[in-house]
Amino acid sequence: MNLSSKKSFLYFFVLAFLFLLNISFVAPVPIESMCFDMSAKILNKGKYVAVSGQVFYKKSGGLMVTKFTKPSETITLTNANGEMKIYDIKANTVMQMQGLDFSSDNSFFYYFLCGKTQDMGLKSTGFKLESTKIEDGMVVTQWVPNKGESSELSRIEMVHEKYKPIFMALYNAQKKVIKKTYYTNYQKIQDISFPLNITEFTYTTKGDSTITRRLYSNVKTNKDVDETVLNFKIPGDAKVLAPAKK
Repeated sequence: MNLSSKKSFLYFFVLAFLFLLNISFVAPVPIESMCFDMSAKILNKGKYVAVSGQVFYKKSGGLMVTKFTKPSETITLTNANGEMKIYDIKANTVMQMQGLDFSSDNSFFYYFLCGKTQDMGLKSTGFKLESTKIEDGMVVTQWVPNKGESSELSRIEMVHEKYKPIFMALYNAQKKVIKKTYYTNYQKIQDISFPLNITEFTYTTKGDSTITRRLYSNVKTNKDVDETVLNFKIPGDAKVLAPAKK
């Protein structure tokens, strides 16, 4: 191989190496929208209710659309402002509600996509970190309402393992646990870990409990998300229903 050929080969090798290096360090495209297939089972007083459908989330504006296929065909729309609409496809009726409790910023999609998993949104809802300890390699934190903050909860306990939340418990004013949530089956979606199984135990004052298990699958992001669902508009002739009274 003559000198000219050696230089050409070296030049080609350097370019190829730089090209591969550039590919290796290209940042993943940020997740702007995503959707999951969802199935859930709710057990209360010995009876099961099965729920299935798809959940769509768009980071811009916090738009979240849930398209239920079971037990009935219903579409629920909510956003970061807490504006919620529940549309019954068959009956062509819509119920509208608004409140911070309905905000999509309270969803696990928001917490994980926006890097809020260390406090799961507690700081923005009037809670402060009271204590931190390490147990069996896991980080256990206790959160209490800010001074002067009105809350039905006395404290919240969270457990993180390898920087991921795996458990949360809510305690009422009487310091009794009223809800436990377990986050399991973490899967990597681009560079973000999501729990695809969420199990909740909700306890009542009468000693009863409701168990809800939600399973997520078939995750899609960005261009693979069906935009027609995110752009869904409730028909103008839908009958408006008054929200059910508590």
